[in-house]
Amino acid sequence: MAFAGGQPFTVQGLPVARDTGIVEAGFDVGIGKSTTLGLTYTGQFSNRASDNAVKAVLTVRF
Repeated sequence: MAFAGGQPFTVQGLPVARDTGIVEAGFDVGIGKSTTLGLTYTGQFSNRASDNAVKAVLTVRF
């Protein structure tokens, strides 16, 4: 990889675990005439690692 006009470089990362289970669930709730609150959970599970995340979103329309 390289940026335009720059020197090439290498990108490295951790290997992806095999036999990974992925879970995602979420919901949105109207808490006003123009306001919504959303909550989402995402998880990845394997024998070697796990990754969990919770995301909240507040949407106001005007």
